[in-house]
Amino acid sequence: MTYSLLCYRGHPLVRRFQTARFFLTALMIALNHVPSLAFTHPDGCSGRLICQPSSSLSTPALGNGDVNRYLPPHPNKRTHLLLLALSTSDSSSGSSSAYGSSAVKSMKPLPTDSKKLQLLSFYRFVPISHPDIIRDNIFERLEIIEGLRGTVYVANEGINAQLAVPVGEPLEDLLQAFGDKKCLPFDIFERNPPNMGDVVDYTTSTFDRLIVRTRDFILRDGINTEKVDYGKESTLDWSDAGTEIDPAEWDEQLRRPNIQLLDCRNAYESDQGSFVSAKPLNTKTFSDTWSVLESEVNSNSLDPSEPVYIFCTGGIRCVKVGAYLRQQLGVKDVRSLRHGIIGYETWNKNANAGQYEGNNGDIGKDGNKTNHREEKDSLWIGENFLFDKRRFAKDGDS
Repeated sequence: MTYSLLCYRGHPLVRRFQTARFFLTALMIALNHVPSLAFTHPDGCSGRLICQPSSSLSTPALGNGDVNRYLPPHPNKRTHLLLLALSTSDSSSGSSSAYGSSAVKSMKPLPTDSKKLQLLSFYRFVPISHPDIIRDNIFERLEIIEGLRGTVYVANEGINAQLAVPVGEPLEDLLQAFGDKKCLPFDIFERNPPNMGDVVDYTTSTFDRLIVRTRDFILRDGINTEKVDYGKESTLDWSDAGTEIDPAEWDEQLRRPNIQLLDCRNAYESDQGSFVSAKPLNTKTFSDTWSVLESEVNSNSLDPSEPVYIFCTGGIRCVKVGAYLRQQLGVKDVRSLRHGIIGYETWNKNANAGQYEGNNGDIGKDGNKTNHREEKDSLWIGENFLFDKRRFAKDGDS
């Protein structure tokens, strides 16, 4: 079904178009000096915005079957009009696609009998020559998995995914799809296994749809390339980002005195919780990170000759922060938390519950620990800000 919306830019009655959950205000800003703009939306909507003087548009030109909605005349005759055409599917599980740098394939989750959802995320920085082909391959494999929802971003610099999948066979299908070169020309788990987060009830609000889309970056960084000294390289080397530390070792090293520990998240995240003794960067957006790091080094607040510990929600931001610290600011020893805060909380919860397998405690055949881990208080204080619809990790999540 196609919907059309005619409204005045700047009119006080302009509001979000509920059917597509698409904010007009952000696009109006973009249209200040652009007469026409094509767009896509994560829900699968696509279309074109047209901006023209009100004097040249007396009645809306609408196709057959369109739903017409428009606002009364605005007192300012110089006001420009916006014509928004949105196309979306009414099907409960149908997919849609678009083309271009923000092309998206999207569908509602297939029905499932499972009562539990596994939250997980993964990423890999790896050169991808044709993101659109990879996007289509991924979607073709994922669209048949029952109950799967979440977002997968594909760009020239790699892949980044945050998903919720029913436990059991759907989870196994997902891991097989991304592993061992099933839907990708490489094993995305070759260097790092997926970051397994909480297991939540199926009714828990996480993601509405499965979305696989191409973007310019899997993590937009806002680095000013004119100021970066790349030397012989054309870009920063994301593989040279320091050392990843497993949660157990991270916990041990953070208990040492006088360490340099940076919280690489934004202020609204750090305000909700952080590690003991961590110094927040207090950024509004990730793009602010680089000037803050430079100030820390230039003011001698950060000593490049000593180890610098960094962490974020799931680990992906630390890749770019670590690369910048090493390659631009001369920090030789950068140590980041593998799988981020999510990984640490999972480790700490499982270890204290007697489920952690590793050097600090093994599980016997009877399900009991054969080598007890020494109980320690968690070094994480507060709540972990999440980017799915839960917003915060709750104690009730298993």
